[in-house]
Amino acid sequence: MDFFLLISTVLISVLFGCAALSIAFFMQRKFELNYIKSYFYHQILIFLFGFYGLLGTIVTHYLLTDIEIKGEVLQNLFAFIPFIGVPLMIAAWYMFIKISFELIERKLSIKFTIWFFIILLLIFLTFGFLVPFIEYFTVSQKEINTHVFLFFMIIELLTLIVVFLNYFVFSRHLKDKYKLKFVKTFAIINLLLYAISVYFLIQGEKSSMFISGYTMFYFSKDIIPLLYLNRYLNKNYVHPLNVVEVNTRESFVEKFGISKRESEIVDEIIKGKSNKEISDKLFISIQTVKDHIHNIYIKTEVKNRVQLTNLIRLFE
Repeated sequence: MDFFLLISTVLISVLFGCAALSIAFFMQRKFELNYIKSYFYHQILIFLFGFYGLLGTIVTHYLLTDIEIKGEVLQNLFAFIPFIGVPLMIAAWYMFIKISFELIERKLSIKFTIWFFIILLLIFLTFGFLVPFIEYFTVSQKEINTHVFLFFMIIELLTLIVVFLNYFVFSRHLKDKYKLKFVKTFAIINLLLYAISVYFLIQGEKSSMFISGYTMFYFSKDIIPLLYLNRYLNKNYVHPLNVVEVNTRESFVEKFGISKRESEIVDEIIKGKSNKEISDKLFISIQTVKDHIHNIYIKTEVKNRVQLTNLIRLFE
């Protein structure tokens, strides 16, 4: 990899990584949801591993091509340096699984969490223990890199299987059809992005351009899912302050100071009636309907009919 491509890769990757982190940060400030917080932590881990592991690998290989290093052991140790960042990736995989559980409103068991970290950290520590003794084995540097690559691919594949089972199979209990549709679309977006990522990674053997492309894509691939998630929440999110312990229509009217006429309009909105249909049924002008709806939005602190409907469901 030439110097210009190296610098471009580092700068663009960091820029994309900071953009994804910023989006996740502002989302977790705006939406008080567990899976949004988990997504933010996931982005932090992804960024840290990418910065240390991927960019570290690229820089290390660039240095090794220009500096003569004596001894196979020293070369193996240099190649091992990026692998030290693997615990960050293990934690990122776990957070990715956690997001899927929280998004479909399932509880992630403590037993699963414990075994997940025990097994992966044991594999990591075993590899780390064997590194000083690599010179005693008839294993080439290429074979070591291949085994590390396979380790990543297998664990990431298992992680994706768990995640997509949640999104496509275990999400059926969700009563909100809009959320169910969102979850499956969200999963498909992630699956396509992962497929592109794997393509770049496999092609990396052929050209440094693909290595550069994979690195930049690694840092940027969460931007699209985050923006899609942000768009969905902007339409459907209901602030926790709007939730009460006694879920009845009377408590909804009382909590938000909804008038009798506004309550009648709310009933029609739930039925999916248009402004004209509401106007015809209640014998009032369309402008009056719009004025009442505007007042309802202000009182309930929602922005549209979808959010209002989701809020009312909490009181039923």
